[in-house]
Amino acid sequence: MPIGARLSFLQGMHALLEPGARVILIDNGAVQLQDFPIAETDADGNTYQLRTLRDGSVHKVLKNFPTEAQLRALLEPITANLELRQLENFWLLEYEVSGASNARA
Repeated sequence: MPIGARLSFLQGMHALLEPGARVILIDNGAVQLQDFPIAETDADGNTYQLRTLRDGSVHKVLKNFPTEAQLRALLEPITANLELRQLENFWLLEYEVSGASNARA
């Protein structure tokens, strides 16, 4: 997801959930960069990797790797009980939807 779309995505998702709902997000950690290095970074800070399919075609794929600080800055104002775990190959983020986050921006 583009960096600039993160907040609106979360606000839209939260608007569909009841306050107190538990949300779990999981994604690849930066360890993935060992096999798929960043091929390009755009003016907005979005990063892209090149992926080769079985048919040999190569595609540029949007793949951002948010830092813990970025995730906390994005989510702490609109959530409660945020917990981030760095796993071997993934990060896992768990939190509760707060009542204030249900307001549409």
